[in-house]
Amino acid sequence: MSMEGSSNASLRGGLLHGNLDICVKEAKNLPNMDRFQMYTKNSTSDPFVTVSIAGAEIGTTFVINNSENPEWMQHFYVPVAHHAEVVKFVVKDSDLFGAKYIGEVVIPTEQLSSGNRMEGLFPILNGSGKPCKKGAVLSLTIQYIPVEMMKVYQMGVGNECEGVPGTYFPLRKGGRVTLYQDAHVEDGTLPSVDLDGGMKYMHGKCWEDMADAIRQARKLIYITGWSIYHPVRLVRRNNDQTDVTLGSLLKQRSNEGVRVLLLVWDDPTSRSFPKYRTQGVMNTSDEETRYYFKNSSVQVIICPRSDAEGRHGIVKHSEVGAYYTHHQKTLIVDADAGQGRRKIVGFSEG
Repeated sequence: MSMEGSSNASLRGGLLHGNLDICVKEAKNLPNMDRFQMYTKNSTSDPFVTVSIAGAEIGTTFVINNSENPEWMQHFYVPVAHHAEVVKFVVKDSDLFGAKYIGEVVIPTEQLSSGNRMEGLFPILNGSGKPCKKGAVLSLTIQYIPVEMMKVYQMGVGNECEGVPGTYFPLRKGGRVTLYQDAHVEDGTLPSVDLDGGMKYMHGKCWEDMADAIRQARKLIYITGWSIYHPVRLVRRNNDQTDVTLGSLLKQRSNEGVRVLLLVWDDPTSRSFPKYRTQGVMNTSDEETRYYFKNSSVQVIICPRSDAEGRHGIVKHSEVGAYYTHHQKTLIVDADAGQGRRKIVGFSEG
């Protein structure tokens, strides 16, 4: 099957709705893709594998440097809801300026629909449907678990719900969710919302609630942000400028013994030099934020977004750092839970 044919085929077919349980184990007898490159005289291929369905990449292994017999043993448990005829495993050679196609293994989805686990050595074929090299094989396992067979979707959100699988923290009971229309809205500007029983929905004030949460924290204040702008005022009433800024409030709480940590995305186009700082094309004020909290007890980390080490070439690595950001916007604090206990309150913003 050609590359074009397999690509078109992957976009057709029946619906796979559930999870794919995949393990990419190892490859044998891969071709040396660096054989004719002057700057890699003593090296061979640096292979990795991408897994895709219906044109969507759902898994990528690490790069194994200088190996024609790489061993990954990487497991992927991926939710899917795709119309597709095949699942593709594409073997590539990581190069200085990108990745070169070596070959692929194509698994028809009709062979997966039974739910049985497929396991074995599969020949790696090139774009013409022929072996990329004599004896080149990929060892993998793959199993489709239909959504009807997944316990997590059978219990709803009642008392037996186990929460989202595979997360770091377990599901805890007794939580509460508050929805906000926006970060800051002037009084009387939002429409009235009728509730059952003749009640009216009470619109909250997100930034004011955040300010109160910061003031009432006793142990920790953790903030992550694509941009954290210290001069912003969380409390805004009738253009009153008397309330403190976010930066001064965080410094105050840190001086009072609360642990204040900020994790800010590092805009690669911004720079900081003695007595000189550049804003950066995204105007996230990351260097200004770092400078403002310098020599204070507030801890600030400017963290770039980067691809996995060694996974991509120089060009792709630069693209990831410049175009893809850490986009979390969260505030996590401890709060009073009554009877001398504390609880965690988190704000997640859009």
